[in-house]
Order: sequence, then C-alpha cells, then structure tokens
Amino acid sequence: MAAPGRRLPSSGRLPAAPDENSGRLPAAPDKNAKPRRLLVALAGLALLAALVGCGTVKSPTEPPPGSASGALTFTQIQNGIFSLTCAKAGCHNAASAQEGMVLEAGVSYGLIVGHPATEAPSLQRVKPGDPEHSYLLKKLRGDPDITGSRMPLSGPPFLTPQQIAGIAAWIQAGAPNN
Repeated sequence: MAAPGRRLPSSGRLPAAPDENSGRLPAAPDKNAKPRRLLVALAGLALLAALVGCGTVKSPTEPPPGSASGALTFTQIQNGIFSLTCAKAGCHNAASAQEGMVLEAGVSYGLIVGHPATEAPSLQRVKPGDPEHSYLLKKLRGDPDITGSRMPLSGPPFLTPQQIAGIAAWIQAGAPNN
C-alpha cells in the first residue's frame, strides 16, 4: 500500500527500493528488449538464407539446375568445351584436325555423332543413346581401353566430373543437335 498522499504508478505497483550498495534505483526494464531480440534473430535468419541461397558459381558447361537428366545441350558442349578446349591449333581445329576430327562450331556435330572412331573403328565417336560405347566419352574419361592419351591432351586439368557426366547424359538422351 502506498504512503498517505503518495499515488501509485499506473502499473499499480510500488516503485522498487533503492539498491543498498549504490543508493540508486534499479534500472527499469528495457521495453525495447524483445523487439530488439526479434530484429537480431530475423537479421540472422536473413543472413543465413542469403548464404545458403547463393550456392556456388557454376561453369557454363555444368548441367542446368533442375535438369532431370543432367544433360548438357550440344550448344553448351560446343561453346563451353569444344571451342574453348579442343578446337585449338595442333589439336582439333580445321588446319590440324587430329584423327580427322574437327571440333569447330558448325562442323563438329557431323564429325562425331554416328561417325566411326579412327582409333577404335568398332566404336562410334558418339553413339546416340549409348555413352559406354561412345569413344569420345572414353577419351574424355581416360578409360583404360583407349588408344593414345586422355583428352584434352593439354590436361590436367581435364574436364570436370560434372562436364563429363553432362556429356554422357547428352549422349544417353540421343545426342540431339540442340
């Protein structure tokens, strides 16, 4: 109960007694503590979501996200692999075409899909629907039954496992000229 002539605060409680050691009244509860904690928690969640959402940078020849088969398109293979890595002087350009295989844009598809492999005539360079019997894939993986070296000859580094899997999936899908 309040002393005579003294009014109770609007909360209906008496003010706290001064601290015996300091003589000061205890600090009033911070009315902004809960909103501040909520704001910090939300900011932390937003930061976490941003970090998780960023993921990793993909190379232009990795299978597109959400692609069920993981297959690259022939355009991705040509632009991101053949043109950059294979169609070089001394390798698979028109002037020097190792094993008669030109991997330049506009001619490569016709020289690899359904075309016999020079080093292994019983196999096609790319046998649509059958990656395990496609000599191009064997050369890119460095399979033990190939003649000569693993490709690209300038490797390591060789193609990434994702790139090789994308080419294999493209072959499995029938090696479309897309």
